[in-house]
Amino acid sequence: MTSAAEGEVLRADDRRFEAMRKGDWAALDASLADDLTYVHSSARLESKKEHLSNLRAGKPHYRGIAPRDRLARVHGDVGVVNGVSDMHVENAGKEQRFTVRYLAIYTKIGEQWRMLAWQSTRVPDA
Repeated sequence: MTSAAEGEVLRADDRRFEAMRKGDWAALDASLADDLTYVHSSARLESKKEHLSNLRAGKPHYRGIAPRDRLARVHGDVGVVNGVSDMHVENAGKEQRFTVRYLAIYTKIGEQWRMLAWQSTRVPDA
């Protein structure tokens, strides 16, 4: 059973993914902590500024994000999400579809959950 706080963190995760899919940069900016650490499945590391800049430039362009099998836990003002997501991206003119297993860390700033860290690993093709 998901607690109210865990549900809030999962909704924050959903809002962030939706902002990435839609290219809603204001919503995405608001969903990320200023000191974000973002590690792509390729091991590329980005700050919040770098992450937003690259997404605005379409590096990569997220065409589809379908999270599933998520578990949220909350410890005070820190929320942890473990999940799996099917990704559909376009990067340098090439479309890619792959699945990642991810860890997202959220922190509560005021009344809003904002993502503080992301790390994902590609699931090997079967």
